[in-house]
Amino acid sequence: MNKEATMSRKKWAKTIWEYALWTMAALLLGLGYMYLVLGPPPEPTNTWNFFLGKIYLFGLVRIGLIIGGIVAVLFIIFDVFLINRKWALSKNKLGIRIIALLVILILVTTLHYLLEKTINLI
Repeated sequence: MNKEATMSRKKWAKTIWEYALWTMAALLLGLGYMYLVLGPPPEPTNTWNFFLGKIYLFGLVRIGLIIGGIVAVLFIIFDVFLINRKWALSKNKLGIRIIALLVILILVTTLHYLLEKTINLI
C-alpha cells in the first residue's frame, strides 16, 4: 500500500464518521420534534392506558425516525454540495452546519405540520 491510498482511506473514514454523527443528531432531533407534537406519554393506570402507551411509543419512534431520516438525507446533500464547496476553509464551519441542520429541521417539520393539519394528507 502506498501512502496516498492510506491517506485516502483515513479521509473516507473520517468523512463517514462525521456524517454518521450528523445523522444521529438529525434522528434525535426528529424524535424530539415528535415528542413535542405528541406530548408526554399517558400514565398506565389500567390495561387500556398501558396499550395506548405502547402505541404512543411506537408512533413516537416510527414517525420521529422517519422525520429524522429525511432531515439527515437533506442535510448530507446540502453539506456535500454547498457547505463543503463554499465554506471549505471557514473557521466557523461547525456553526454553519448546526444552523443548516436546524433550518432543514424547521422546513421539514413545517411541511409535516402543513400536510397533516392543514391539507389533511397524512
